[in-house]
Amino acid sequence: MAPSSCVDAGAAAANAGAATAGADSATGTGATSPAAASHVDWSRVRLGVDAAPTMFIANWSPDTCRWDGGELVPYGPLTLLPAAQVLNYGQSIFEGLKAYRFDGGSDAAAAAAEHRVLLFRPDANAARFEAGARRMCMPPVPSAMFLAAVQAVARANAAWVPPPARGSLYIRPLLLGTGPLLGLCPAPSYTFLVYAVPVGGRAKEGRLVPLDYLIHESRHRAAPRGVGSTKAAGNYSPCLLAQAEARAQGCHDCIYLDAKSDTYLEEGSGCNVFMTRGSVVTTPPAAGSILPGITRASLLQLAAALGYAVREAPISWKEALQADEMFGSGTALVVQPIRSVTFKGRRVMFCRTSSSNGTSVDDGESAANGHANEHANGNGQANGHANGCYANCNGCVRNASSDSSDNGEVEVETEKPTGEDEGAAAAAAIVTVDDSESESAGLSYDFGGKTAAELQPKDRAALASFAPVPELASLPPGVGPIAHRLYSLLTGIQYGRAPDPFGWMVEVDMRGPTGTSPSLSSLSHGE
Repeated sequence: MAPSSCVDAGAAAANAGAATAGADSATGTGATSPAAASHVDWSRVRLGVDAAPTMFIANWSPDTCRWDGGELVPYGPLTLLPAAQVLNYGQSIFEGLKAYRFDGGSDAAAAAAEHRVLLFRPDANAARFEAGARRMCMPPVPSAMFLAAVQAVARANAAWVPPPARGSLYIRPLLLGTGPLLGLCPAPSYTFLVYAVPVGGRAKEGRLVPLDYLIHESRHRAAPRGVGSTKAAGNYSPCLLAQAEARAQGCHDCIYLDAKSDTYLEEGSGCNVFMTRGSVVTTPPAAGSILPGITRASLLQLAAALGYAVREAPISWKEALQADEMFGSGTALVVQPIRSVTFKGRRVMFCRTSSSNGTSVDDGESAANGHANEHANGNGQANGHANGCYANCNGCVRNASSDSSDNGEVEVETEKPTGEDEGAAAAAAIVTVDDSESESAGLSYDFGGKTAAELQPKDRAALASFAPVPELASLPPGVGPIAHRLYSLLTGIQYGRAPDPFGWMVEVDMRGPTGTSPSLSSLSHGE
């Protein structure tokens, strides 16, 4: 079954060359600089297809048990032996993050800031990348090296960051077991690379487009104590058949149920999922078989800052069918409104009119509305856990032991806010998930940073002012008010239009190398 989106690699390279004919002459290399931004002919760039011209590559050798300094090179093919571990056994993880061109408006100051490029929470990607490497028995890439490589690729390809109205630059770090071997063992050597592709925005003409999802009843994405919480390459291609089956039923994609009971929603093929009832926002806990999404973690904080009660708790398929609205989240999707879900032949649509409750298509039954505002205590951290192992300098495998049990239940305690400042209570209202006995509590990490509970009242007021509650009649069918607000606020922060009290955005330092030969050997290599 060949994917319909595949294109000829040679044609893509030729098209990329035509789009940057002026940029090459401006810098003397295949890489571009901020000053060359005007040379990219965006009418000839196929967003999501044509790669930016410069990538970063580094290697880990068993002789030194260290990462080399790495270097910027022209985007192009890799040389791998047929016996490369990654080709035979799939030892590979990846990350995804975006660079955004600062959108300061149309005045003179905005024009001066045209070349500012912002990264969204790269430190969180570095933490998840390191945890994933340990889970897949690979030498972790030190955080300093990861961040410097991402900065270098964003800087070298700054001309390829689209204007705010067109999209963003998607940055893809990869860690591959490229060393050759025949037996099932960790690879003897590894390659870390980072490349980038400009992509379009999610909103069409400024309006979100909702999609239809199938709650899949016969296939699972991940199993308890597996690698669902790791961004392993092997987690994604198995979703292709389920996606095809969803399309055959008139849906765009699917949401998977838990492999233990076939009762609770886990996530989509490439997104976390949320549901709302009243002013309560719920997402399944990232407790082993669910990827701890960085966008997911950010939306939890934004929703709490806007005054919604936020819960990390299991969502049964029955609850999903009674939701007021549903949406997915991810680096690529950002916030994706879900127009309908189909389960066992029953299709339930959300936000069909100015009312935000779900409606069943087959029997016309309306879901209950007027739900109580459920506020709860919590620390607001979206933590991911995974058992870790890695190849040491002698090629041995060290396994991190885990005392995790098979108990998949999650205790959720709720509490009504008290006191005069109800907004502050709502900002702290992220349910604590007790995952000390989750399937994969051997390795834990969090994304750090300020939480909604730590924001000052003026910060919460500024966020709410930027993304006010919309008039329901102004929203497209299938788009709910909470998803709309979260999308507007998150993208506003990412493009520099909205205040960023969390300190999520990191500006790309344009003073470093942009050519295709500089080494980053000054980094801390690590082992």
